[in-house]
Amino acid sequence: MVFSVACDQDRGENMAADQQKIDHSLKEVFEQNQLMGMAVVLLDQDEVIYQGSFGLADSSRDVAVDMDTKFRIASISKTFTALAVMQLVEQGKLDLEQDVSSYLGWPLEHPIYPEQPITLAQLLSHRSGIQDGSGYGKFLRDMKGKRLNISELFMEEGAYYTEDMFSRHAPGSFFSYTNCTYGLIATIVEAVSDQRFDEYCRQHIFEPLGMEASFNVAELEDLDELAVLYRYEEGQWKPQADNYVGKKPEPAAYEDYTPGRNGLLFGPQGSLRISAAELTTFSLMMLKGGKWESEQVIGTEFLETMLQSHWQFDGNNGDTWEDFFLSYGYGSHQTTNTDSADIIFPDRNMVGHPGIAYGLLSDMYIHPESGSGVIFVTNGSKKSYHYGEKTSFYQVEEDVFNVLYPYLQPYEGKE
Repeated sequence: MVFSVACDQDRGENMAADQQKIDHSLKEVFEQNQLMGMAVVLLDQDEVIYQGSFGLADSSRDVAVDMDTKFRIASISKTFTALAVMQLVEQGKLDLEQDVSSYLGWPLEHPIYPEQPITLAQLLSHRSGIQDGSGYGKFLRDMKGKRLNISELFMEEGAYYTEDMFSRHAPGSFFSYTNCTYGLIATIVEAVSDQRFDEYCRQHIFEPLGMEASFNVAELEDLDELAVLYRYEEGQWKPQADNYVGKKPEPAAYEDYTPGRNGLLFGPQGSLRISAAELTTFSLMMLKGGKWESEQVIGTEFLETMLQSHWQFDGNNGDTWEDFFLSYGYGSHQTTNTDSADIIFPDRNMVGHPGIAYGLLSDMYIHPESGSGVIFVTNGSKKSYHYGEKTSFYQVEEDVFNVLYPYLQPYEGKE
């Protein structure tokens, strides 16, 4: 018993020393990259081995970032949207290979390949032949003031349809990362669940995980916990998003909104507000096979299907964004550790998602085999983000990963 207590004490002292070392190194990264605020978490063997926060969430009110600060997390949102789909697949309410027109209630057809069905599997993995055309931006700007149906963006007779909403590639044949397709996915979730997308996620994902995260910023209880997103322009920090000064904005949806009309209202592609602590919970749930405490949030086999690769770059079958996207699942990006490309930790291939928007930069990645993971969020930098020296991640991400990697237990398994 004495030996056990001594070992526990040694382990605690070692962890405290590591915490101080990581804090010091990350503070240097924070200062060198001239960030506004930052939150970082490192997981190993299904446990949190480091968490830390730096800088400000709101510079005008001198509000510091902490682990409960919520960020508009950008495209990490897509992983949560995909989980909502996989829950409904598990329940038998959705079929990944079925023509999604049957769920939408109107024909979603590629104008060049109208006989080839567009499926949920293709939408989730960015292989539908749809792209973010010029109509998408106008639709986003107008939709909060009008009762729009998302069909107006994708049907040729629609008021917002533009020819560049579809690429020259047939459904299923080419990877092209898109945001608008996740609006379709959220609309389908609404249609089969008969719930608004934000409410579905609150009831079936966030509440079971004990989270106060939301796809509807107006429903957050404490807006003082919400980070402002910044860019540094003309010699000063300029707010880009979520500068609410503690005052609640208008709800995302109009009062008599009907589920199944336009899931884009809730930003399923990038508008989730969530904290680093809540991203940690979500990551641990995935590391534990979809289970959190006594709640099975998603069946293990359905989670595994979501996280496994459903597209890999073969040299011709996709736009890789300069060797960043080389493998993708359903709302999940897999790193392949290709030289000078998609590397987080060099001895293990990670799965998760990045995010970038309005000055924010974010990452949430896990490695189920070793129980490891990393979360990184910043709400702005004085410097322009630029690619890393050795990877296709941005330099500040590469810097953070390099600080954390030595504190992981070595992984000797085969990828």
